[in-house]
Amino acid sequence: MFKYLIILGLFLSVTGCSSLAGLPPLNEPLKAHPHKSNAKRKNLLSVSPATKKSEDFTLILTFSGGGTRAAAFSYGVLKELESIPSHASAMTEPSNHSNKNTRTMLDEVDLISSVSGGSFTAAYYGLYGKRIFRDFEARFLKRPVQSSLIKYLLFSPSNWLKLAPSLYERSDLAADYYADTIFGNKRYTDMRRDGPRIVINATDLASGRGFSFTKKNFQRLCSNISNYPVGRAVVASSAVPVVFSPIVMKNYSGNCAVETNVAPNKVGRRFQSFLHLVDGGVVDNLGIRSLIHLVEEADNNFWHLMKSTHITKNHKVMFIIVNASDAIPPSIGKRRVSPGTSTTLGAVTTIQSRRYNQTTLALLKRRFSVWEEQVKKGRCAETHSPRCAEIDIQMAELNFNQLSSKESEELSLLETSLELPDDKVDQLIKAGRSLLRNSKQVQNMLKSLH
Repeated sequence: MFKYLIILGLFLSVTGCSSLAGLPPLNEPLKAHPHKSNAKRKNLLSVSPATKKSEDFTLILTFSGGGTRAAAFSYGVLKELESIPSHASAMTEPSNHSNKNTRTMLDEVDLISSVSGGSFTAAYYGLYGKRIFRDFEARFLKRPVQSSLIKYLLFSPSNWLKLAPSLYERSDLAADYYADTIFGNKRYTDMRRDGPRIVINATDLASGRGFSFTKKNFQRLCSNISNYPVGRAVVASSAVPVVFSPIVMKNYSGNCAVETNVAPNKVGRRFQSFLHLVDGGVVDNLGIRSLIHLVEEADNNFWHLMKSTHITKNHKVMFIIVNASDAIPPSIGKRRVSPGTSTTLGAVTTIQSRRYNQTTLALLKRRFSVWEEQVKKGRCAETHSPRCAEIDIQMAELNFNQLSSKESEELSLLETSLELPDDKVDQLIKAGRSLLRNSKQVQNMLKSLH
């Protein structure tokens, strides 16, 4: 937190008044197709045959916020999933697990929902797949991103010209930096079609609600997600309020050129001309509530969601929640002197986040029995399959409290920043791998699949 306050002071010292000269990029409006009067409604989570590897099993990951701490922890989980042969491979190629073409449990991941620091890992994997294991550590995890970003923002004359007289803000320059150094100017159209769906989550200041970067949400704005920069979505997801400026999105639904079949974006009855997006952790630091919202949009019925995403033969659903939340510094309770401003703000944020995380986890768990009944009732009424009533929805949460007390305290007290020592990054990666490997829920899931 202290580093963030220093960055804030430096940022504010160079940010001047705004005018209309030199505009940052906005999301593009939808354009009417010359041969079609209406846009077809299509769920972003629709599963194509090339994407879905198993008809019987769905694996969903959520990556929490927490800067590089969260990015490295979730990266470790991906590495461990890559080391586990998938249940299909185990049945068809039991003696060939070392074959590079053998499918792994990572290949079975259908969706990753991410927030803030976790969005760096999710977005990179969504774009580049298993290349992530070759260069993500060098391009982001072990790169001095925070120091480099400060230099990029503050010591480049061309950036001074952008910031001082225009609507360019700190987050706009951060998006340029991420595009140049991490995401390679990739846009949503570049997301792998054979990989999992990536749902990056931010918070809209105007409505106080979460905003997920999905095709459907862009349709609500009468906007086209295809050409939207992935790095810009990651900046919105990780834009710590005040420290970073919001990422601005335009709502074109008041004058939409096509029929999208989705309700326009509003705050109550008031039309919302612009969205101002900040860190997704403000409303949900686990990336879970956007998934619950997907079910709510499917008539609040999990069977209807399964039908819309073409997984009607599915009998097992596993949520793996990768939670890299931090801890309250123990030094607060050991001194008579009151903690400083930065320590106090950090503790308050941690208290609120942890309490809200527990509420969110409990909310998800309570839904499982309801969703299972919906699937049983809906599928058996429509298919009459002998296995129509077979459905098992489970969850595994991975967090630092599951480590030894010494390592738990060491990792949870790491600063929420975009720069950590290499040895700490290695320790976080190792912790992610270890916790997944030793999770009873994950092991039970693997046994049931095999």
